[in-house]
Amino acid sequence: MTVDLGDRLVEILRAGGIEAAFGVPGGQTLPFYGAAKRQGFNHILMRDERAAACAADAYARVSGRIGVCDATVGPGVTNLVSGLAEAYSSSVPVLAVVADVPTDWGHLRRRGVASQALDQRLLLEPVCKWMGRVERASAFEDVLDQALRIAVTGRPGPVILEIPDDVFPAQPVERPDEFEPDAFSYPRFRAAPPAADLERALALLTRARRPLILAGGGALLSGAAAEITHLAESAGIPVATTINGKGSIDERHPLSVGVTGVFGNIRASRALASADTVLVLGSKLDQLSTFNWRLPGPDQSVIHVDVDPEEIGRTLRVHVGISADARETARMLTDHLKDVSLSIESGWTDALTDEGQPGTPSDDERIAPEGVVQTLSQVMKADDVLLADASLASGWSAQHFQVKAPGRGFVAPRGLAGIGWACGAAVGARLAMRPERRLVCLAGDGAWAYSLSEVETAVRCQLPITYVILNNASLAWIRHTEQFRGQELSSDFGNVDFAGVARCMGAQGEFVESLDDLETALERALERPGPTVLELHTSADASPTVGLKRVGRGLSGGRGSSYST
Repeated sequence: MTVDLGDRLVEILRAGGIEAAFGVPGGQTLPFYGAAKRQGFNHILMRDERAAACAADAYARVSGRIGVCDATVGPGVTNLVSGLAEAYSSSVPVLAVVADVPTDWGHLRRRGVASQALDQRLLLEPVCKWMGRVERASAFEDVLDQALRIAVTGRPGPVILEIPDDVFPAQPVERPDEFEPDAFSYPRFRAAPPAADLERALALLTRARRPLILAGGGALLSGAAAEITHLAESAGIPVATTINGKGSIDERHPLSVGVTGVFGNIRASRALASADTVLVLGSKLDQLSTFNWRLPGPDQSVIHVDVDPEEIGRTLRVHVGISADARETARMLTDHLKDVSLSIESGWTDALTDEGQPGTPSDDERIAPEGVVQTLSQVMKADDVLLADASLASGWSAQHFQVKAPGRGFVAPRGLAGIGWACGAAVGARLAMRPERRLVCLAGDGAWAYSLSEVETAVRCQLPITYVILNNASLAWIRHTEQFRGQELSSDFGNVDFAGVARCMGAQGEFVESLDDLETALERALERPGPTVLELHTSADASPTVGLKRVGRGLSGGRGSSYST
């Protein structure tokens, strides 16, 4: 039997510990699909290329290894873009294998003269760290090796492997050295903080009366949760997180104050506003986490640690910048602080409360979405994972779901924050998890409608996923903005029976009428071997959005905002 590039690609993925890939086939990518069948590799046929990219993204976040997806030339590639853009913005390593027209057809690609063709490099380069093209089969392994190295080195991110139609079926030339599992894991290399920078950070921390750790998504990408917890306990420093950093500490821990920002807990934001020194570990200090870059304020000392030096000082004034791995930095800070006498004001966060936390009006008879998430938090175990879609679903989750163990117990697309991510992502997350762990996917109806077809994928693959749909028949974030601006509403939908749609695709589907019924429905769903969709009619007026005025600190400066402060 002749071995082609598809066979060799599958061999390399399996050697690297990759247990699944996600895609939608085209004629040009069939060598990959044929090889997967021949070798018994778990290639998941998705309903949409965007969902395939989202699945690869979530697989990478949960597994700690590169996620893999594929798409055919032209329209397959265009569908891939949105999912890759989220992975790029959230610094998640994904390998996207894309096809192209034959090598000698390049002059025919413009406006689809060659069937389905377009200049896909110009389309893909803004949403990836690097794009490599395999012009000859002999170069395949070298180009793939470079792609893998770039994906997991420094700041992780998606990479593209483009293979023309006439190259994919060719026979590869194997390199003498094999691909190792380390090539697929991130971070591949860890940079320790320079001694001088570490000393400057220590000088600020030893003088601090009210220090705070702010852990971002980079902390989880670095696998730093245990080290951050140890640092917090050793030095007595409270920990806040961004949404993507949620899980950097057990949120039941006395030193955990919650998630900061517009979609966060008021107590955490009050801690961020009250701290005199903020140690930022692996966060790009995005708009929503910092209230439009108003916190930390100009009167606070900031130590910013990030593996990407371009992020340090990009949005806020920084007193000490450290370009290093978050886990290594937390470990070294702990070692240096254990014999130092600190000046921390004991229990300085104790008086901070969540008073004023937004939610559903008491006279609203519809189901409160925060009540749904609180029930999820009560029912789900420490080893379970909640995966939330973007917009209000991730806001309610950030505020009301407790991650009960350090690590990746919560996943949300807060990089680009496009709705419609979760249904495809849940497939990838499920396949990256141990069988005994349970997965709940939370989405609003607006997001759910983007990709609910992937429920069929979960049915076909018999994946135990519990989907919880907050159906308020609207795009609620837009609805609230329209109301705030006094505009006529234009973002309400008609009623859809999403539980019934799920049953039509072979899943279990239940309409849950009240919060009192939800706990029992969840327990049933979580014990089923396949997918279940639980639908609730929730308030369209409830909002988790926190303005800075609620936090109790009015700050000037920052940049223009699309939400009320």
